[in-house]
Amino acid sequence: MYMGLTPGAATEVPVLRDEAFLLLFRRMPAPALLVEDRTNRILDLNPTFQTVFGWKREAVVGQLDAEFPLWGNPQQHQKMLDSFDAAPSSSQLDYTLRRRDGSLKKCSLAVESLVIEGTTARLYLFQPLASGEATVTERLLSSQQSAPPARIDSALRQSQDSLSLALDAAQMGIWDWEIATGLLNTSHRTAALHGYPDDAWKGRLSEFMAKVPPQDKRAMRRAFIAICRGRQQRYRLTYRVKHEGAAWHWLEVTATLHRDPSGKALRMVGTLLDITKRRRNEQALLESESKFSNLFQGFPDPCSLINLDSHVIIEVNRSFIRSFGYQPEQVIGRSIMDIGFWKPGDQHEIVLGMLNAGEVLRGVQVSLRGKQGRAHICEMSSALFTINRQRCVLLSFRDISARKLAEAALRASENKFALAFKASPDSMSISERDTGIHLEINEGFTRLTGFSASEVIGRTADELEIWSDVSERDKLMAELSAYGRIQQKVMHIRNKYDQICTVSVSVEPLELNDADCLLITARDITEQKRIEARIKHLAYHDALTDLPNRLLLNDRLTQNIALYQRHRLKGALLFFDLDHFKHINDSLGHSSGDAVLQEVTRRLLMVVRQEDTVARLGGDEFVVLISGLEEDDPYFMESIHSTAEKLLSALSMPMEIEGHSLQVSTSIGIALIPDHGDNPGDLLKRADIALYKVKESGRNGIAFFEQAMQLVASERLAIESELRMALASSEFVVYYQPQFDTQAQRVVGGEALMRWNHPHKGLIGPAAFMDILEESSMIVEAGAWVLQQSCRFVAELISGGHIDVQHFSMSVNISPRQFRQPGFVEQVKNAILPLGIPPSCIKLEITEGVVIQNINDTVEKMQELRRFGVLFAIDDFGTGYSSLSYLKRLPLDLIKIDQSFVRDCTEKGNDTEIIRAIIAIARNLGLEMIAEGVETAEQLDFLKQQSCHCYQGYLFSPPVSAQEFVELLGSAPPSADQA
Repeated sequence: MYMGLTPGAATEVPVLRDEAFLLLFRRMPAPALLVEDRTNRILDLNPTFQTVFGWKREAVVGQLDAEFPLWGNPQQHQKMLDSFDAAPSSSQLDYTLRRRDGSLKKCSLAVESLVIEGTTARLYLFQPLASGEATVTERLLSSQQSAPPARIDSALRQSQDSLSLALDAAQMGIWDWEIATGLLNTSHRTAALHGYPDDAWKGRLSEFMAKVPPQDKRAMRRAFIAICRGRQQRYRLTYRVKHEGAAWHWLEVTATLHRDPSGKALRMVGTLLDITKRRRNEQALLESESKFSNLFQGFPDPCSLINLDSHVIIEVNRSFIRSFGYQPEQVIGRSIMDIGFWKPGDQHEIVLGMLNAGEVLRGVQVSLRGKQGRAHICEMSSALFTINRQRCVLLSFRDISARKLAEAALRASENKFALAFKASPDSMSISERDTGIHLEINEGFTRLTGFSASEVIGRTADELEIWSDVSERDKLMAELSAYGRIQQKVMHIRNKYDQICTVSVSVEPLELNDADCLLITARDITEQKRIEARIKHLAYHDALTDLPNRLLLNDRLTQNIALYQRHRLKGALLFFDLDHFKHINDSLGHSSGDAVLQEVTRRLLMVVRQEDTVARLGGDEFVVLISGLEEDDPYFMESIHSTAEKLLSALSMPMEIEGHSLQVSTSIGIALIPDHGDNPGDLLKRADIALYKVKESGRNGIAFFEQAMQLVASERLAIESELRMALASSEFVVYYQPQFDTQAQRVVGGEALMRWNHPHKGLIGPAAFMDILEESSMIVEAGAWVLQQSCRFVAELISGGHIDVQHFSMSVNISPRQFRQPGFVEQVKNAILPLGIPPSCIKLEITEGVVIQNINDTVEKMQELRRFGVLFAIDDFGTGYSSLSYLKRLPLDLIKIDQSFVRDCTEKGNDTEIIRAIIAIARNLGLEMIAEGVETAEQLDFLKQQSCHCYQGYLFSPPVSAQEFVELLGSAPPSADQA
């Protein structure tokens, strides 16, 4: 048997191929109808049926049995089906049936269960009755009342024989048992089913049942007793028979009890069917159902079994309960639409429509809602079943909510990656790992390399010749294989225009469309590397001259010292600075000073050898490192001295700087390597000591370090330390040198001068310590202290009535460093105001160095203090880089003629003319003047002749203590004749 479409059938039904059965079925004299038990669809009907009832085979086959208009009484028919389902046995009923033309026909109906070609079916056999003819039951009862037993037996046998051929074709046997005699008559099929020869059995029932086990006989006896005692006419039961040399056979017997009018049991007739195969199938089905139940309940995905027509839930598994939160009693028996399982929308209608149409779903995405309202995104699959003639569907749900969230996160991540890839300012490219073929690039790649996407995609970096150094590329790939990724590796590429760029490369593996790829990020660090190189260069070189600085010099010194020791070599360190370079900076400005330093650098490099080092330590300090001289060279010292002289000569040549013709000199101190030290610090210190010796000797010279110089330097260092202690211990005192007016014949002022009252050495003059104070920051603190002491002394003179405030001022020297302090103006005011003295009694002496360092700042501070009332004098005028333009801008009151000019003013030389010029300038600018260092009457006479009447010096008085100064105020000055 196979599945096919029968002509005229509305749906798919089994088509019978058993020719023997079909031949007997269609030649039956009685109308016959065959119905498939599983689907309730009509499989076939014989020609006699068509003749009696008028229905054509083509129009009937495939219809549902219950819907066939044949049954005049549908309720009676459904009752018969229910009875058959409860006890499927051969039975004979009286029926009123409807022909095709609508007329009714009375019939006797026998129903048997058959298995044909593996299909379980019901065979309906109809015995039409003529009008007024008694039914089978009526005839049987009537014959039992009026006819002798022989006639009754004959009638029954004829009735049974009418079914014999059909039942035989269906492999069913029939039997007839006469209760009173115990004789049994069977068909040959019945005998065969009990294992007897294939002939009809005629004999005693007890003998026929010999092969039936005792327990089954007892069950049959109980059934017989029950039917005889009760009103039931029929029974059905199963029992077993053991054939010779074979396994047990299961037989199903159906029996109908016939009674006489008094109710006495006469005989039983029935059928016998071999149901061994069915029992095995039923057992297999039970096992299959158990396996299905275990599989259904143990399936990891949620599952539900649903009636497809009513959508009522038949069963759910444990995973369904866990996943969706429903208890079985909350869903079983209820429609899947009523429990709120589907999220609002028309999705469920589409899905149910697909299921109703018989479609099998595989991984259809649906949105569901659990008991607590939690949303679930699931992939739903289905399988269609028929259970008890009901269409059912098994639904399984695979929750993919987490996967969907992950996919959404992945899509968001991919979108972010795509945006970052395109928007990144860095060069980014994706290429196949195996082939190196570019799959994608961003605009940063084009900006870096100059290649467009159309020029790059589909080609490799080697084809584009991007890597400028193939060895770098090979090393990159080796590291990638070893470590899996690359982070910020410095490499070099060649762009489209054949320019080399330095890049920082990072490589990350990624998978794209199931292919292994590489994401390569490159950042252009060409400018960064250039800046880093420049920063590194500046770390070791002077920014102005590009010469090695102290750090690089120390490094080279260290290397050279080690080299000299290994190879018995010598060298020399020449330390020098420019004499009076500060005056160039002060008078011409820092730009001119810088230009001088650059010119000095150029000249130094022209003198020294290529293997020598020229370094700038800062300011105007330079070092020349002469390297690689033989240790036993007898002319070693002469060679070093010769080089130093060449340097002096080269630097002494005039130089044109910003329109000025300048001539500078230098002082050079020399330390020998390794004689004077085995480390950079000692060598520099000793060369500096030798340099200081040159300065003490008048500058513009050369000096080799000697051990005696070390003692002088140590003494200087000791003095500096003692000066710091002296400031803290108030060991300084102020002496005052009177200033005298020869015309007025009175003291008109004084100059405050520091002295160091050393606890062991006594009173020490400024020549021994002033340079050290000025070179250190101590001059600021010391200058402020002298200013305060001078103001207090003036206040004492005023309160004692020793001076006329209208004709007296105390001069206080102000160092350049003190003047440049941000709070200098407030410092002066704070020294004067608390004492209540007239500001005009204080005269601040500044040098030309103060003036020209920052003329605008100088003028601003001087004008503010001048408005306050303080007077100003310019000291040492004419010794530096004086400029009349500066003098005109400054609020000066007095010019002081330096003692270096006064000393030789009587010798009729340059000093005489300089003094005359200074006096002329003062007179023309309306400034007062005073000469310092007047020690002889001749000097005083000369000054008077030049109309300079004010002076100070040892001719009148050396610097004296405060008390002695007071005493001098009352004494008469010496006359020129006395001097």
